[in-house]
Amino acid sequence: MNRICDLLHITHPIIQAPMSWLTDAKLVAAVNEAGGLGFLAPHAGQNSNPSSNDEVLSRMRAEIAKVRTLTDKPFGVPVVVSYDLSLMPRMADLLIEEQVPVVLDNGYLDETLYRRFKDAGMTIICRLGNPNLQDAQKAEALGADILVVTGFDEGGTLPQKEVGSFSVLADFVGKVKLPLMLAGGIADADSVRAAMVLGAEGVYVGTAFIATHECRAAQSVKEWLTQASADDLLLYRTEPYYYRSLPTALGKRLHAMSEEGASRAEIAKLMNGGTGMRLGMLEGDFEQGYVSVGTGVSRINRIVSVKELINQLMAAV
Repeated sequence: MNRICDLLHITHPIIQAPMSWLTDAKLVAAVNEAGGLGFLAPHAGQNSNPSSNDEVLSRMRAEIAKVRTLTDKPFGVPVVVSYDLSLMPRMADLLIEEQVPVVLDNGYLDETLYRRFKDAGMTIICRLGNPNLQDAQKAEALGADILVVTGFDEGGTLPQKEVGSFSVLADFVGKVKLPLMLAGGIADADSVRAAMVLGAEGVYVGTAFIATHECRAAQSVKEWLTQASADDLLLYRTEPYYYRSLPTALGKRLHAMSEEGASRAEIAKLMNGGTGMRLGMLEGDFEQGYVSVGTGVSRINRIVSVKELINQLMAAV
């Protein structure tokens, strides 16, 4: 039995990554029903920025309820759903009250929250934004059940070190007892098989799920993904470290600022938090928004259903 599948009560060791504005109950339920584990995201199911922390919480509670109308299978929610980290304890309260089966910690390693989640019988997945053995061992000691290691091939906020996903994975195999999942550049059966051969027991996938019928990303974004390659991506510095985008007008401007020596803070301000992603990826506004994807985009050539994608990913395992 695969340890990931056993811990999460799923058929295939595949997690659909939370992707800011791009997930909702429909996508999560589709992933669950296809045998993987779906995750709601900070802005799951939403079309506008929240006006308060209370609204962040009420929106998430409502989306959790929607998931449960569509599937009775396990799903997950991150404990960090806002730039305001003071919201974490309140989000933890909500997740425990709602009996969410799986929680994602993006490397904050808060001992009190881990204890609360374990006491509530929740499965904890720790994803280290900057993978290092010291934090991995701390996550294991705190009670994490699964460790996700992320390489520089991912989409979204990139790690500090420019180390590819498979090289990162090699640094952790055999050094922690937790089952490992690999994130970054996983988009087809060959990359899944390679991850498994190198010692991962599952994969954590974002970009490939964007190009599915069930994802709420703009159709123009999905079509662009089927035509794009990693060579098209623009890399630039920002807070906290790096980001990349397909060459939208804003993406080109951010890249140019980085090349010209603008500060990380200046570039982050122009990115406008999650708003730039909402405009680019949810609304298809390529003038004012950016489209963040991982290097696995090279292996996406058509838009498919979630079920077909998961079957494709598992074809060589």
